[in-house]
Amino acid sequence: MLRSFIDRRYEMIWDSALWRESLGTTSYTVAIDTQEVTLESSVDFPVSAVWDDKEITPVDYSAVFQLDPTLFNDSGAVANFIVVAKSSTGAAKIKLLRKPKESKTLLILGKLKITALGDSDSPLIKGIDNALLAFVEGDMLEHLRQYGKAQAKYQEAASQLTIAKDMENHQSASNTRIIPEVKSDWSSADFI
Repeated sequence: MLRSFIDRRYEMIWDSALWRESLGTTSYTVAIDTQEVTLESSVDFPVSAVWDDKEITPVDYSAVFQLDPTLFNDSGAVANFIVVAKSSTGAAKIKLLRKPKESKTLLILGKLKITALGDSDSPLIKGIDNALLAFVEGDMLEHLRQYGKAQAKYQEAASQLTIAKDMENHQSASNTRIIPEVKSDWSSADFI
């Protein structure tokens, strides 16, 4: 029973954020006129993608129908992608908007499927040990019908998880910057 509490809470923490340790890249060679790409079994869902050294972003299926439904049948430069239903084997799939005119490499940044903890393993995500222990202690106390004590442990666990997310976002070697790509369509003569 304790093992199931640990596994369930570890999966909950894994799914709660895009932890550095939960992300990975995979690449695929996409043939001409191929629109659907099945991702490797280790990828739970795509986060971002690069096509021919340019980022392509995920879009909503219904938004494409509203904005430009011809993108489903057009050929040309791949503009975006849609996350579609998983395959019958549970593999994540995407649909490229526009059929590619030439074979290119697609690079996917994806959320990886969770790797279960073994009996002597420690979590892959750094800094979540205290949160995981507090959640499991709360689950055990709840199982013993010690609801007040369990609630206190859940509050502690939520606080510890917030600290772990803060460490992930603010105390690590990460510097997120967005640099817009400005095309040189305008010149100083346009403003005279």
